[in-house]
Amino acid sequence: MSSRPSRGAARLAAILDALPDALLLVNANGTVVNANSIALEVMESPGTGLVGRGVLDLLPEFDSKQIPGSMRRPGDREEGRSKPKRMTARRTDGSEFPVEVTSAHLDGRDAYREPQPYTGDELLMLVVRDLSETVDTEAELARSQRQTEMILRAAAEGVVGTDTEGRVVLVNPAAAQILGYRATDLGNRELHGLIQHSRADGSPFPFDESPLADTLRSGRKHRVRGQVLWNKAGQAVSVDLTTSPVRDGELLVGAVMTFTDRRQYDALAARHAQLLAVLGDSLRGPLEELRGELATLAADDGGQLWPEANQLLHHLAAGYSRMTTLVDNVLEYQRLDAGSEKLKKKNALINTVVAAGVDGAVELIGPGRVQFAVHAPTIEAEVDEGRIAAALAHLIADVAGVDATGKTAQGSGYGDSTVVVAAAQRGDVVRIEVRGPYEGGDPVHEPIVRGIVTAHGGVLQTVEVPGAPGGAYVLELPLGSGAGTVTLPEPEEQPKPEPEAAPATVSGGRRGRRGVDAFLEDETAGPGNPGTREGGGALALPSGRRRAEGEAPAQGVVAGPAELAQS
Repeated sequence: MSSRPSRGAARLAAILDALPDALLLVNANGTVVNANSIALEVMESPGTGLVGRGVLDLLPEFDSKQIPGSMRRPGDREEGRSKPKRMTARRTDGSEFPVEVTSAHLDGRDAYREPQPYTGDELLMLVVRDLSETVDTEAELARSQRQTEMILRAAAEGVVGTDTEGRVVLVNPAAAQILGYRATDLGNRELHGLIQHSRADGSPFPFDESPLADTLRSGRKHRVRGQVLWNKAGQAVSVDLTTSPVRDGELLVGAVMTFTDRRQYDALAARHAQLLAVLGDSLRGPLEELRGELATLAADDGGQLWPEANQLLHHLAAGYSRMTTLVDNVLEYQRLDAGSEKLKKKNALINTVVAAGVDGAVELIGPGRVQFAVHAPTIEAEVDEGRIAAALAHLIADVAGVDATGKTAQGSGYGDSTVVVAAAQRGDVVRIEVRGPYEGGDPVHEPIVRGIVTAHGGVLQTVEVPGAPGGAYVLELPLGSGAGTVTLPEPEEQPKPEPEAAPATVSGGRRGRRGVDAFLEDETAGPGNPGTREGGGALALPSGRRRAEGEAPAQGVVAGPAELAQS
């Protein structure tokens, strides 16, 4: 007989020790008289004891009215099991941690009889659940929720979340603003019937045919450009729309619709198209026609014009040529940037491209405005020759400081300035430096150059040359399938022509001089041989202003071979 209670007590102790939460028994004095193994593990520190301590030392926030015996006034007792309450527990070493406490009274009396006076045998059982990990998780979830709310508030795109029935459960401020609603107006309402009930032409748009419905059915993601939503005022709003599924594990629990208001982009695209139409049709055609008419008059086939009138007509024709060239280059860049045209890359010699760029610069700034010092070895790279030449032309015009009217920053179109163009191979890239007397940064030139270079996978940088005035650009282009620096075969020697009478001088003028920096000159280029290139060496290209017959070059202008040929 005596062994049965012992076996029952041992079985009960084993059951209590197997509980996942700490269990404390408190007597009428408020003292812990027993505890299970979880309680000892969680609340008892080495070298200290849990049993024998006051319950208010362990649970300072516990309601003392729950303690049985003399510490509770008559009528204060709460029958049965109390509701769980969160509070802070204190370990025997004084450290604290969050817990949830549930209490129950144990007195062994018949629960079906009327309450009897306190007998002194009553105990209070406390179940103490450690919330340390739970509180950390809740805090992390709260932080994550706050961050999500801040992101949604800051997002420029509209974001609307729905449940599996397509009812709104989440709306960010951008979505409410685009749709003209308050966020509270959309809550728990069917989204499709509010904002996507009709197509752009006003015909009904069934929910089953919408991207949102398919996402909620299949879990597929959809991206739609130019979709129409309807705002609160009944106006169509053009958007780019995405629908994405929301899952809880493998379970589909809703969808998120994000959309971007396209109205500002559509308006910008319309203005861009209008600008291109003006440049390409309304402006360029008349400019080209006027330039041709002026050139025809300047030719003066009948010899009826005074030299001054002839010179003025040539000057006007050159000005219209500059404007037409600029319009053409802007249009080319816009088409490339918009993707309507692609690069036409092939292996080409950079010295040929540089020479074409210098010629293009003369078209942009006018002949006779600047001198050139060019060093362009024979480097083969895979590029779009025409566009890289145009980019170099705009860089030269930028650092030359000559505006569309042909005037320099000093107010004269005939400043004695030199633009240096130097190319070299650096590993698997070709590096081209363009340096001039002015800092550059013209909003017309630089975007065109940067767009062309970027399309080639290259880089454009502005650099400072210590101790040198003005500005410099460096552009780097990948060689691609090009061979890099190559050696060209020597050209066959041609018979020398008979000397002609003084081609480098004109009546009343001066002999043209070279505009080549000494450190860039080809060692094989001797005096009296300007503009030559031998074995991939330096190429000097002094430019001249084209003149009518008998016209002397203006003061400070370098007469180039083209000019002298015209004379």
